[in-house]
Amino acid sequence: MRLIIFLILGAFLSFLPNLDTYQFRNEESLRTTIAYEMFKSSNYAQPYLLGEPYYNKPPLFNWLIVLYSQFLGWSEITGRAVSLTFLVLCSLLLVIFTQYLFRNLKPSLLSALVFITFGNVLFFYGYLAEIDMTFTFFVFSLMVCAYMWSEKGSIFWVLATGFLTGLGALTKGFPSYAFYGFTLLALGLYKKDFGMIFSKKAMLSHLVSLLLPTFWILNTNDPALYLKTLFHESFSRVVNVNFSRWLHVITFPLLTFKDTLPNSLLFLIAIYFLLKRNKLEFPHPLKKLFLIFFVNYLPYLISNSAGRYILPLYPLLAIMFSYYISRALENANYKKIFYTTIGLALIFRVLYGFFFFPYYNEREGSRKVIASKIMHVIDLRKPIQCECPQELSVCLYIGLAKGEPLKRNILNAVYSISCTEETKGEILLRFNVNRSYYINLVKFPPHSQKVE
Repeated sequence: MRLIIFLILGAFLSFLPNLDTYQFRNEESLRTTIAYEMFKSSNYAQPYLLGEPYYNKPPLFNWLIVLYSQFLGWSEITGRAVSLTFLVLCSLLLVIFTQYLFRNLKPSLLSALVFITFGNVLFFYGYLAEIDMTFTFFVFSLMVCAYMWSEKGSIFWVLATGFLTGLGALTKGFPSYAFYGFTLLALGLYKKDFGMIFSKKAMLSHLVSLLLPTFWILNTNDPALYLKTLFHESFSRVVNVNFSRWLHVITFPLLTFKDTLPNSLLFLIAIYFLLKRNKLEFPHPLKKLFLIFFVNYLPYLISNSAGRYILPLYPLLAIMFSYYISRALENANYKKIFYTTIGLALIFRVLYGFFFFPYYNEREGSRKVIASKIMHVIDLRKPIQCECPQELSVCLYIGLAKGEPLKRNILNAVYSISCTEETKGEILLRFNVNRSYYINLVKFPPHSQKVE
């Protein structure tokens, strides 16, 4: 077990090389920009993006970034520290819950190691300043509480399930209620009793789940528009007819298998070793967890979903994988395969941070390099606007250096970050980023005004 603890610590340490300098990736700049605008405006109910109301996601993750900025300042590390915190919390909860299920420390520690070393966690969403890891913690927590509610029936677990669902809704919106509802449905199917959905206790849990999100949304600029946008964001993929549903049903499990490598493969090898020795079993807790996983997985299987949308189900996979891996580790050959594979994955992750991150930062199309070149040409004291929302990273770097967030349209703008060819000003710099557009630095002629 000392080796497992050592590997867990090594996994966390593997995130650190160049984490504070690696340029913003994917939606990191979006989350950080919104949080920065919140911080500067002190308007924490209604998110804004480039000075305009933003309705696509609730604000809890942005609030957490603002909180962390009080200690870390504003940079790439600010939002990433939030994700790493919830990765640690998820891992701790996994150890505690798995210990409760099996009363065995080995699979409990293994569940944390397996979770951290899922490919999608280790190389992407375990550290990126995106909503996914924080949302995963709240969803997994509500599942744990719902499981305990089904076992104990205590009012504490009833209230905790609803409260955590509400926090999940403040993080990502309606998907939190989908996970909540499908988890209760799965537990009802398992017990052949749907009291967790329709009983008085259940009604109390449902009510509690709505309290915090309702209080927040009533304080936004346009609650009806916010709800409509959140609903569209959550369910547009379910009704999308512009994709092959049957093809997705076939390919999505393969995508899940790929995203959870190397542990998905190690799990299959463990099953093989256990079958050879006739030691394969399916205990009661795993049956329950598998049903929760399967019922929650189905909506993503039949809709046009990305692989990361099921990240909240990874902890359940980690528990199920770790149970069988723990038993297979009694075999010397499997033990060698498992520890060698995990060790190599962690070495590769360290090399990824030490070598790929600097390369990505310094390449010609790096948004960090582009922002730096722009800042060498402009006067940061003068008004700058961002007319290129698809290149938020560039605008965010400039805004952080300027000390205030850029907006899409401002009066008397002297400079503009633009992605269109139609401009009234002089193009000072142009950057080819291998897209259908160029990133342009535009300077407006004297005395021209941009109307807000």
